[in-house]
Amino acid sequence: MKTALILGITGNFGLQMALALKAEGWQIKALIRDPSKAPQWLGKQHILVADALDEPQVAAAASGVDLIVYGLNPAYHRWHSDAMKLLEPSITVAERLGLRLLFPGNVYNFSPCEQRITESQGMQPVSDKGAIRVAMEQRLKLATQRGALVTIVRAGDFIGPNTHLSWLDMLIKRKHGKTTMAFPHNNQHVHYWSYLPDLCHNTAKLMAIPQANFEVWHDPGLALTAEHWQQAFAANGQTLNTRKFAWWGLVLMAPFVPTIKEVLKMRYLWQQPVVLDGEKMKRALPQGFQATPLASILTQLQPET
Repeated sequence: MKTALILGITGNFGLQMALALKAEGWQIKALIRDPSKAPQWLGKQHILVADALDEPQVAAAASGVDLIVYGLNPAYHRWHSDAMKLLEPSITVAERLGLRLLFPGNVYNFSPCEQRITESQGMQPVSDKGAIRVAMEQRLKLATQRGALVTIVRAGDFIGPNTHLSWLDMLIKRKHGKTTMAFPHNNQHVHYWSYLPDLCHNTAKLMAIPQANFEVWHDPGLALTAEHWQQAFAANGQTLNTRKFAWWGLVLMAPFVPTIKEVLKMRYLWQQPVVLDGEKMKRALPQGFQATPLASILTQLQPET
């Protein structure tokens, strides 16, 4: 039985990736600072209390595993100071132990484009966060010259059951049997989303097939307009009330809330298309590929509040 060490099992990607690998027969270990936050299904013997910034502690936790899943993410306004620093211990351990490291990428690396973006397209970030993401991926590629193996799976904004601090949590509100969605974009804009259970199921399947020392995959995801959302709710017999997202509120708060200031820098993603092409992943998983329709996804989201 193969073993995966999850860093960030309390996060959206880390938890869902752990569940997907577990379903594929992997043994799951988790490095975590607060053991009380570990999922209840994870046995105490597989919970390793440690700090992901401490390289010796990460190395001890990674001893005997086959895969490191990197699900860590610093606070949004602390990317400049913490993103590379947080990643480095895991990379160094992967280099020294010859392990594969699975890293969740995103669209920040790329400039807006009318065509879907393939894995071979050059990275041209238009934001400081995009530049940080490019630097992280460049460091990961360098690691493969020093003994590590790396898989990057790039995805869009997460949709999924039991997610927290996701865009969709802010945009969709259910109350008294009515559903309202606040759209941060106009009716023509195509926005790129990734359904976490599909993304992680497919990624877990990829872990069972041969890969290059440095392998990049794009999630096919969901490229959605406002009309797609309305059609999906209608398919479930529901009427979706819509309104415009109150960007002006974020603008007013930005001088006082560092995280919101950083969110506003990425507003271009709601104005111009940045959609990844996932054909490579589909071809690699002709039998096990999973893609859930949006109407079915909606039935799995959080109940009304």
